[in-house]
Amino acid sequence: MDPLLLADVLEPVLNASENDDGALMEAVNLSAEALAALGAVILDRNGRPADGVTDERAVVAALNTHANTLMRAGRLDDVVEALQLAQRIGLLAHPHPRTA
Repeated sequence: MDPLLLADVLEPVLNASENDDGALMEAVNLSAEALAALGAVILDRNGRPADGVTDERAVVAALNTHANTLMRAGRLDDVVEALQLAQRIGLLAHPHPRTA
């Protein structure tokens, strides 16, 4: 996927409030819908389309790809931000038993 298009698809997530988990999850759903509409597919380790990919997992995978693109462009501060956002989404989707 074109890096600029991916950045546009992730825009709702990238611009979500740091203090509003509900708004972030709504943004995850919007970005996941855009990924699906564009035919983006998450592959398993064997290169086949993965079954049962959640919105959160799709967006985290897209954020990781976006971070890789940013790293190649030398935008390390943005890489850290994208990876922290991916981690936050993962924690919201699968809270640790001690923090839930």
